Amino acid sequence: MTEVVKVTELEFNVKVQEAVNKVVVATPGPQGASGTSILNGNGAPAANLGAVGEFYYDKLTTRFYGPKITLETWDGSASFLLNKEYFLVYSWELAQVTGPVEDTYSLAINHNLGFYPNVTVKTSAGDILETGIDYNSTNTLTLTMAQPFSGTAYLS
Repeated sequence: MTEVVKVTELEFNVKVQEAVNKVVVATPGPQGASGTSILNGNGAPAANLGAVGEFYYDKLTTRFYGPKITLETWDGSASFLLNKEYFLVYSWELAQVTGPVEDTYSLAINHNLGFYPNVTVKTSAGDILETGIDYNSTNTLTLTMAQPFSGTAYLS
């Protein structure tokens, strides 16, 4: 296809070609392995339900099972109750910050979440800051900072 384009009294011939890419598979390959599923129902899963590696969600109790480790039963598979809220918003005042110890200020937070959470820190002015985070245990952490400030930590 050729188009004529006029630019300030000059004529240019522009050739535009359309490219068509096509992939043709003459012979399909072998069928891949089956993927895993998240099954669901009301109540605990029946022993014979699901294949090895699959998961199950109980809609009544919000319990999540899996992966299934044997074909015959769900016994021995991990299960977690998912109805707990796994976050904490913790605000503090400047007077709660301790230090300095070796030019570092710190703030201990007892969160009782039972895991090592992600932490986002905002100053009382609303600025997001990067602080040091020392995970003391699955239930406590310590924020470390170069200068003391009041603010809020969002743990999830």
